[in-house]
Amino acid sequence: MPVDEPARLAALHDAGVLDTGPEEDFDDIALLAAEICGTPMGLVSLVDTDRQWFKAKVGLDLTQVPRELSFCTHAINSHELLEVPDAVADIRFADNPYVKGGIRFYAGAPVVLDGTYAVGTVCVVDHEPRELTDAQRRALRSLARHASVQLELRRYARHAGDIADRMRQLDRMKDSFLATVSHELRTPLSTIRGYLEMLLEGDFDGETSRRFLSVMSRNSDRLLRLIDELLLVARLTDEAMELDVTELDLADLTHQVTTGCRVLAEHKQVTLRDRTQGPVPARGDAKRLTQALNHLVVNAIKFTAEGGEIIVDATADGEPEMTITDNGVGIPSEDLPHVFDRFYRCASADVMAVQGPGLGLAIVKSIIEAHHGSVHLASEAGVGTTVRLTLSSR
Repeated sequence: MPVDEPARLAALHDAGVLDTGPEEDFDDIALLAAEICGTPMGLVSLVDTDRQWFKAKVGLDLTQVPRELSFCTHAINSHELLEVPDAVADIRFADNPYVKGGIRFYAGAPVVLDGTYAVGTVCVVDHEPRELTDAQRRALRSLARHASVQLELRRYARHAGDIADRMRQLDRMKDSFLATVSHELRTPLSTIRGYLEMLLEGDFDGETSRRFLSVMSRNSDRLLRLIDELLLVARLTDEAMELDVTELDLADLTHQVTTGCRVLAEHKQVTLRDRTQGPVPARGDAKRLTQALNHLVVNAIKFTAEGGEIIVDATADGEPEMTITDNGVGIPSEDLPHVFDRFYRCASADVMAVQGPGLGLAIVKSIIEAHHGSVHLASEAGVGTTVRLTLSSR
């Protein structure tokens, strides 16, 4: 039976017992194997990439041996018990240093995970040639099955722990999301309500009233953007994003976005440069790609201090690509693995008092992946951030 070595090793490492301390369950298996088979040595061994490691052992001082010298390496090639009555007379083992050192008898029953992968053995070793009885062979196989169950139990316990940790993380994210969205909804609504009350109760001139209405309009737009983002994320949870794919020029798209964001950049006294040169033909949904790029440019402006610089570029070398680079506050290394998670807000967002529920980068990622593209973000706290959007050339 051919062995899928990468899958076998993955199953072994997933069990999470390599290089762990002694455990009574495995020690009992090794002891019973030696006593039932009447051998001085009983072992529960696991075969890794380059070694055979002993989870439990009786009558042996070693903790591991090189894989190329291991009898168990041969035993895991099958689900059947391997018995070597006299290693000196077996061409596979006659030149083995351990055989020359006195090992003569070996019998090993594979320890199988998922009913598929033999990751080690329950084995017995003797200094004298011999053969097991049928009853001893049955017992050795039974002990190997018991070892498999113990490994599976530990693997399930680890997975259950991982799931519990993930559930606690999701629970924290939910609480954070509810608090953030509540704040994001309450702030503009409170502003709108306050200005409405003033308009209703006061007698203001036309110019003052228009200023009040302008503030209310901006806060209404903010509410609509938040609701649109929440609805989009809700749809993406249940179904794939629908795209209106056409031939387009990423250079035109970048020009439009940078032009639209320039007023905000100037207000923050941040330099916004468009370095795109020449057409960048691509296929995609212009509306969605504009949404993604606009979010990234606005994000860069928000997280770049006065006097900073943001560079936007689009290139057609190989696959179509857009890059946004800033020299803003950057992202701490501990936040980088989570920046594309929904509702995740970096610590720097609170420091810079940047509003938002933490959905923007998750939406950007969904848009680009719907185009069969990829998003790469590199950042260093205090240095800046670069986001690269690559579209498929298909």
